[in-house]
Amino acid sequence: MTEMSPRPAAIYQDDSDFSLLFFASVVLRSRRWIVALTLAGGLLGTASGLMRSRLYVSTASFIPQGSESGGNSGIALAASQLGIRVPASGAVWGSAVYVQLIRTRALLETVAMDTITVAEDGNRRRPVAEVLGVNEIDVARRSERAVTALRSAIKARELKDLNAVEMSVTSRWPSVSLALAEKIVSSVNRFNLETRKSQATAERRFVETRAVEAERALRDAEDRLQAFLQGNRVFSTSSQLSFERNRLEREVTLRQQAYSSLILSREEARIREIRDIPVITVLDAPRLPFVSEPRRTGQRAILGALAGGILGVLIALFAHGIRTARRGTSEEAREFFETLHEVTPRVLRRRGR
Repeated sequence: MTEMSPRPAAIYQDDSDFSLLFFASVVLRSRRWIVALTLAGGLLGTASGLMRSRLYVSTASFIPQGSESGGNSGIALAASQLGIRVPASGAVWGSAVYVQLIRTRALLETVAMDTITVAEDGNRRRPVAEVLGVNEIDVARRSERAVTALRSAIKARELKDLNAVEMSVTSRWPSVSLALAEKIVSSVNRFNLETRKSQATAERRFVETRAVEAERALRDAEDRLQAFLQGNRVFSTSSQLSFERNRLEREVTLRQQAYSSLILSREEARIREIRDIPVITVLDAPRLPFVSEPRRTGQRAILGALAGGILGVLIALFAHGIRTARRGTSEEAREFFETLHEVTPRVLRRRGR
């Protein structure tokens, strides 16, 4: 018997060269498929870019503005009379809080269920939900979908260097982007005012309650001192009576100081409830966008062509693998590829022959 020489070993001496040559040969044999799919992918990418709706962005930025009262809030002064230290209620809300606030349902729902004037539609007054493409009849579902659509159209980020917030609204119409941006900034300011006003109202009520209690305690201390003086007209000769008188006078003095402080705090809280309420300072007000965002048609065409080329190469390799494997002598292989031939699309089936 003649011993077979190991010829395959000579063929695979350089695996990298063989792999490159094999890949290049497969690509060259299927160059028409690859070029066709590359062109088709590029055309689809170009078409998707051209058919994409133009989008307009309106931006705004603002800085949270703190209260002038600082740590002298009414609740802090009242609590100090009880020996309790509380944080200053006039602390500024950080910009990170406003970034999250802009995306909350509590803020967006009032905007989403409002109406705006669309200049591109003949200055018609249209519901925001309708402009966002929400046409639900059910009120609850309409509100939920409108808030979701509005949230997806909003972007907000924190400007840490300025401790500010920058937000943008994107839509298909310049007037809609501007109107929504203005409404959101206004809603943030209104939400801030209402929240801080509620806090000031709660402080005022707390201080008023403490003032009533302090007044009652002061009257009781004064009544005890008056009763003592009426019952003990001569007490200079008795050290015990002198000590009791001094103790009652000290109690009246302390109660009077606490009451006076709470009265001042009550008046400050009433003023702060109306006047000294934190707001936001708008750095860059929303403007009407005149230029749409780039549709990136060129990038889409390149990505489409790249995806088409990769798909063509994969199809070529797959077809070559089927064609090569079908030449095997194994019964299982023939049965497998016969079945595969039946389920393979006609385009690939032709390439596999």
